[in-house]
Amino acid sequence: MASVAACAFSVAGVAFSPSAAHAQASVLLKSQHATAVVETVDRDAREVLLREGNGHLITIEYGKAVRDLPHLHEGDRLNINFVETLGAQVALPGSPMPESTLTTARGFVHGHPRGVIAAFNRERATVRSIDIKTHTLSFVTDDGDLHVAVLRTKAMQDFLATLKIGDVVDITRMESISYVISNATVAQPVPATPQLAVPAGDTVAAPVAPQTPAAPAQ
Repeated sequence: MASVAACAFSVAGVAFSPSAAHAQASVLLKSQHATAVVETVDRDAREVLLREGNGHLITIEYGKAVRDLPHLHEGDRLNINFVETLGAQVALPGSPMPESTLTTARGFVHGHPRGVIAAFNRERATVRSIDIKTHTLSFVTDDGDLHVAVLRTKAMQDFLATLKIGDVVDITRMESISYVISNATVAQPVPATPQLAVPAGDTVAAPVAPQTPAAPAQ
């Protein structure tokens, strides 16, 4: 039996770019900045426990696709940015099924380690009912679940007006976490020892230490 999930999209900062042949919409669900300290890093459970400046604890779970978090250690101070967006577009006939992806990157900013984890959760849905007056949409996803969404942004309400029962829609929810380790002390890389270039076929003889003259025989 299909389950029913009720959703309410109450967001700000909307963007809408429709076209007659390929209606679509996207909204910004969340954009937050926080500072925190790493409490624990559990690489077996693949969890990082953070403590915000107000004392609240946050647990971040990362899947198997994230190989490791080599720069994170207990006591590290982090500047964190979290962004979440929701996008929907009418699927073109014959288009392939959308696939969820996970992207990670890491590097340095002024010597401070940084990292980014971006998850794109994609699914395809078929419209079951539309109520323009209440801005309500029901749809069935490929797993057979029935969802009911109340659309509270103009972008999604305008998108709803372009739909009809039976339309197939691709939905993408993007969650991105970026962090910079802001410790006062930053480990500096050890400079590599310069090497002399040697032409092919040549050899370099080791320098010979000068010989100390032998003392005269007595």
